[in-house]
Amino acid sequence: MKQERVLYKKPIKELPKDLLPREKAIKYGFSSLSDEELLAISLGSGTKGVNVIGLAQKILNGKSFKDIKNLSLEDLKKIKGIGLAKALQILSIIEIAKRMEESEEKVKITSVYDAYQFVKYLSKESQEHMVALYLNSSNELLGKEVIAKGSLNVVRVLPRDILHYALKYNCNGIIIAHNHPNGSSKPSQEDIEFTKKLYQISLEMGFEILDHIIVGKSDFFSFAQEGLL
Repeated sequence: MKQERVLYKKPIKELPKDLLPREKAIKYGFSSLSDEELLAISLGSGTKGVNVIGLAQKILNGKSFKDIKNLSLEDLKKIKGIGLAKALQILSIIEIAKRMEESEEKVKITSVYDAYQFVKYLSKESQEHMVALYLNSSNELLGKEVIAKGSLNVVRVLPRDILHYALKYNCNGIIIAHNHPNGSSKPSQEDIEFTKKLYQISLEMGFEILDHIIVGKSDFFSFAQEGLL
């Protein structure tokens, strides 16, 4: 801990390169940075006696961004080394984050028709595509992924190709969909067997296949609606 305090008092240029947030971001990406390092980059510079990393550490005080979203101007000015300019800079960053969070509209998929709205564009594709929708326990859409693109009438997919993203999103339910470029929405025997296999493997891994939608030229087929799940 004493060594850490010394590092945060040193001028930023004197720190080892592997401790510099900007260098880490360039080399490994922003997702590799801690909350303190992200805040340090946003602040740009420290204050007298404390470099920018130390200043970020003081502001967060061991907390996450979520915990500081209600900080006031007065709260920040109580922190040694933070004047009016730095306090306003931090509050501006917090406000931007709040507005971005508020602007993210959560989409709910509560019926096969809701799901179809996200995949009906497949009816215009000349090649077979498979996509997957990943939902949380409240049926809110966490993400949509194109799993595979195939030839004129076939796409090769393994259950792991779909479940890879289920782990990524830490989802609860999955809806898969693919198109039949020949225009028919009737499932093939291969479609039925694949769906059964995926359903079983998903259950074993803690995920639920909510539906498999086949998109035709002017209609669609739902495995859930037809009682095949």
